[in-house]
Amino acid sequence: MQTNLKRMKFSKIILISIFCFSVFFSFSQEQQKRVSDIQTKIQKEAVEAFRDRLIVDVFHSFWLKMPNTVTQKFNPGFNVSVLWDFKVTKKGPISFGLGLGCLYITQFSNAQLRYDNTTQTTKFFVLPETIAQKDSMKLNRMTLINCNIPFEIRYRHKCGFKVTLGARLGIVAEISQRYKGNNIEGNGTTDNYKYFLKSGRQSVSFDTYFKCGWKFVAIYYSYQVTKLFNEGKGPAVNPMSLGISLSLF
Repeated sequence: MQTNLKRMKFSKIILISIFCFSVFFSFSQEQQKRVSDIQTKIQKEAVEAFRDRLIVDVFHSFWLKMPNTVTQKFNPGFNVSVLWDFKVTKKGPISFGLGLGCLYITQFSNAQLRYDNTTQTTKFFVLPETIAQKDSMKLNRMTLINCNIPFEIRYRHKCGFKVTLGARLGIVAEISQRYKGNNIEGNGTTDNYKYFLKSGRQSVSFDTYFKCGWKFVAIYYSYQVTKLFNEGKGPAVNPMSLGISLSLF
């Protein structure tokens, strides 16, 4: 009789232990699932926080097909774009971007773009060596500004990795030449002027660009397909740029 009672007590203890273990195991599993869901949500929100709506690109431009006599320097520029992000599917990694932007490109060199009345074309005129020196010339900059409509195809991985392929169609707002320094003719005076190049210039610009990065920062590369001037009206030059892209929002 006592043996049976002991067995029953032992069985109850085992059953209670199994029940407690099951409850504890279920609770642990549920807690792990909650933690995992929270981590996934946090990771997703961290990626979604940078939807590439407000973008600033900072870069250096390499001007292609320049005359051999022209020496280029550091040519900083920037692009600011405001885009809306259109997702293909709600949870998918592919989306499209469309918006408005402003592109600012420079060229610092030992030459100036000028309109030649004799040939009725725009040409590069190399400055005299005595003027092109740092002490004689404080500023010699050619500037290209356009207002554009960017379109992008975007891929974002949940870890934050992203790739963007884009194109911009723009209206050329300005091509200008700015100079500050000793008089080019060598008369001993100091010049400070800016003039705009309008004759024969392209009114529309088109360029393609590529970005690859993580979350809010990416490597930026762009190539302008169109030239600065219409055929036969000026030098057939176009910029290629390399820099970084920052997604502020």
